[in-house]
Amino acid sequence: MKRKLTFGKVVWFIIIAYLLIGLVYSLTGYIMDVINAREIVFSLLVSIPLDMVGWPWNMRADYINGFLDVQFFVTAAAILIAFILFLRMLFRKREAA
Repeated sequence: MKRKLTFGKVVWFIIIAYLLIGLVYSLTGYIMDVINAREIVFSLLVSIPLDMVGWPWNMRADYINGFLDVQFFVTAAAILIAFILFLRMLFRKREAA
């Protein structure tokens, strides 16, 4: 059975990858706060969804202001992995029917 790559599958992959990268960004920030013994200001129920949506702006602010720490590089690695998986999805060989 052939598995076709459709527009819906590409959009679904992009949405899921975007939200998972945001989750990685948020959880890495919380792990760094716990390791550095900083106080957690917002509830996880509020801040994780907001981080999942707004992580590109937070990464841009981290880059501009020079806050290049573990959170930045872990998120950059997650972006690279998502990009590699996206390219693999686009250019994989199709099975012969």
